[in-house]
Amino acid sequence: MVSRKGFVVYYQTAKIIPEIEKLGVHIVYRNDNRNYFIGYVDSPIFERVKKQIETMKAVKKFEESLVETGNYEFSE
Repeated sequence: MVSRKGFVVYYQTAKIIPEIEKLGVHIVYRNDNRNYFIGYVDSPIFERVKKQIETMKAVKKFEESLVETGNYEFSE
């Protein structure tokens, strides 16, 4: 199972969305009215992606998710 980390990014302009997707970020939800999106990446590359996103000029705020998504197991 692949461990992943989720986060929320608040941005000023939607022009940065393609740049962020090139970093390997999977965007789950995007709200253009309030200028934020929810996404996730694999845990091994999380710190590198976090630093790259935080240094972008159009990013207002980066918030790491408080939920650990890698620990869920589903059974029938």
